[in-house]
Amino acid sequence: MAYLGSMIRGSAGGFQPVTRYDPVLAELLREAIIGPASFHEMAAMVRYAESRGLGAIRFRFDDDAALTHPTHPLHVAFLETLRDPALASSYADLGEIAPWRERALATRLPSDMLGARASRKALRTAIQAQGTSWEVRVALCVAARIRFGGEAEWFGREAQALYEMGLFTQARARLAASVAGGGEAIAIG
Repeated sequence: MAYLGSMIRGSAGGFQPVTRYDPVLAELLREAIIGPASFHEMAAMVRYAESRGLGAIRFRFDDDAALTHPTHPLHVAFLETLRDPALASSYADLGEIAPWRERALATRLPSDMLGARASRKALRTAIQAQGTSWEVRVALCVAARIRFGGEAEWFGREAQALYEMGLFTQARARLAASVAGGGEAIAIG
């Protein structure tokens, strides 16, 4: 699922399967296990299910539910991800993740510091600011993707921050999404 987000948003990729309903994909999306490598795809999965009439996706945590621990390096980005309006859809059965969405909506997160109508320039400046932690940079990239769509720039910036955090698998997935959206295939590091 690492590239699903880049497949369904016109601004981040143009791929659309030929068929309207794919029973195999529908079964795969019936239950989605969310962990550090896949949480960023939740909204894309919901949008895809809506566009194909696949039915609700039941989300659940992987076995260790590491993202829920405040010390996990992707915890803040996870909370920002849960704010995506797509996750309020009837196609998203959040189950055990629902309380975390409520918490994300009630918590003050890095994107809140920029105001409700932060511009691309304001987000870009905050992401590039000297002294901004990796965790905050990743969370701001998530907020930018939600606000402005899956533009290649935000995936690329997130890939760089994830690489600097040592989260190479996640960095490669975001870089691939950036390239799928028209971003430059660059070496990160």
